Amino acid sequence: MRTAAGRGAKRRAPTLSLQLAGILAIGCAFCGVAPAPARADDASPTADEIAKRMVRGDAFSWEGARTRVRMMLIDEGGGQRERTMDITGRRKDGLFQTMVRFLAPQDIAGTAFLMLERTKEASEQYVYLPGLKRTRRIVGREREGSFMGSDFTYADMQRVDAHYATHKRLPDELLGKDAVYVLESTIAADAPSNYSKVMTWVRKTDYVALRTKFYDKQAKLVKTLYTRRVRDLEGKPVVVEARMQSGTSKHATDFYIDSIDKKNDMADTDFTPAALEHL
Repeated sequence: MRTAAGRGAKRRAPTLSLQLAGILAIGCAFCGVAPAPARADDASPTADEIAKRMVRGDAFSWEGARTRVRMMLIDEGGGQRERTMDITGRRKDGLFQTMVRFLAPQDIAGTAFLMLERTKEASEQYVYLPGLKRTRRIVGREREGSFMGSDFTYADMQRVDAHYATHKRLPDELLGKDAVYVLESTIAADAPSNYSKVMTWVRKTDYVALRTKFYDKQAKLVKTLYTRRVRDLEGKPVVVEARMQSGTSKHATDFYIDSIDKKNDMADTDFTPAALEHL
């Protein structure tokens, strides 16, 4: 199927990929899972229940799909640079695997990124640079670097294990016309994360995270992820447009989903470092 788009707590970690936020959050960029059906006792869910059901703008964790995504980099002067990519993702033995291939502009076409989630350790991440004709693994402080010039880091692409965070429900608010739950997630100091705290505003009607604020180890606001457009795909709310805004400058990154193709016949060999070099 192809879809065009224009658009008190127990310990549990926020999904930071695109955490694509998911960030970043990109098995299917900014696609979330459908929230669990409403229950009679949902009038006042706990922080842990909200966290479990939350639909994030998560760029790297939707399985069984190939997604065409545009990423717009906006500099402090308002100048824009567009990047187009195909993102393929699947779940293997309960762990996410994601392949990203950049298609445009010409100077980065052929660049590819692979992320392999691992149990109880940091995800393996690899990048292929066609200009150098070589693949290298991203390790250590390199993970704190910008992902292809965007406001996401490589570290943002991986999920954080559940035992590293504690959620707290704050008083409900109105975000525009939407009633929202407000969730404060404090991340343990020994977590493999650049953040100390994440604040999330979650729409009550469908558990979509409309706004997510990320704070560094010094409790300073680093960036904010805004959900801009949500569409329904087979009964699931899908975030098809979002912005990551720097907290220290006017730099921002916009993401748009142009198409989603379901794909369930992915081979193991499609998710290996060697596959990065095969266009």
